[in-house]
Amino acid sequence: MLLQNRLICALRAASHAPASTLHLFHLSNAAATATATATATATAAPSAQFVVEDYLVASCGLTPAQACRASKYLRHLKSPANPDAVRAFLADAGIAEADIASAIAADPRLLCSKVDKTLTPRVAQLRDMGLSPIQISRLVAIIAGIFHNPSKITRLEFYISLLGSYARVETALNRYRFLLSQDIENVVKPNMAFLQQCGLSEDDIAGLNLRTGHLLTCNLEHLKTMVARAEKLGVRGVRPSSGMFKKALIAVCSVTAEKLIAKTELLERALGYAEAKIAVSKLPTILSMSEVTLAHRVEFLKTEFSLEPSYIAHRPAILTYSLERRLIPRYFVIHVLKAKGLVKRDIDLFGVFSQSHEKFVQKYLHHQ
Repeated sequence: MLLQNRLICALRAASHAPASTLHLFHLSNAAATATATATATATAAPSAQFVVEDYLVASCGLTPAQACRASKYLRHLKSPANPDAVRAFLADAGIAEADIASAIAADPRLLCSKVDKTLTPRVAQLRDMGLSPIQISRLVAIIAGIFHNPSKITRLEFYISLLGSYARVETALNRYRFLLSQDIENVVKPNMAFLQQCGLSEDDIAGLNLRTGHLLTCNLEHLKTMVARAEKLGVRGVRPSSGMFKKALIAVCSVTAEKLIAKTELLERALGYAEAKIAVSKLPTILSMSEVTLAHRVEFLKTEFSLEPSYIAHRPAILTYSLERRLIPRYFVIHVLKAKGLVKRDIDLFGVFSQSHEKFVQKYLHHQ
């Protein structure tokens, strides 16, 4: 009964309290509630996470598709700290932003590199070899993982010595990305020794390496097989000791044995057996052309220009010229000039086709 009376008194006192007191009471309760809610929300909300794919797109310049592929190798990264350090170092070393992006897309592990233990000494090696920042920049974009594989830098130094300059090596690397993948002592040097036994000089080998990287990077037995094929290509001087042998070797390196046979048979059908042998022996690299192109040009020269198979066979370079850009335009220029009596009717077409553009214009257009 005493407790009941006290509660009644308390309620009456509250009902007669000033409005301001009640307002403050409610504000106090609302603030406390808001603070408690905010604290609970902050505690429950997860902290901002490092999303690799977003970082690769926003900070590294990769496309979403590239970022998706690259992120598979970077799932363990929890923060941008090391990737940022790598990118900053590469930029300070003079490597272009686009080349950094290409390097990361090709080798995402680059972002996990240790700046002090890996990148700094590798860049120093390349600089000691005489490479400029621009050259290093291009190299990083061309060869994935160049910083993670010290042996590739050693091989690069070997090829610079063989080819005579980094510029020539870069040309070879753009054509054959695998050039630095093979062991120098156990693969490249034995191949060089064999080619020298065949009569090729070191300069010859260097020149061939610019045309086909397979010569020095394939296994020795395969190289011997290609040399044997080159020797069988034609009847005129295609021997290891001849200059023509280099062209034959380029031809057999560019196609499979099956394709080589198919193209040889195509020429035999189009020109005749003897004429095909002559054509191949004089210019073995015509076998590097596609079968469709080769067949179309032979047929066009025979039917549209009325050239005899023997004429084509003894001048096989004519098959390497573009129909649309050289052969057809020049043919019709000569045709018109003949009709007007401005050139001899027995003019040699191959002489017309083989001239440079400047000489052709000067001789047949400006002087008419």
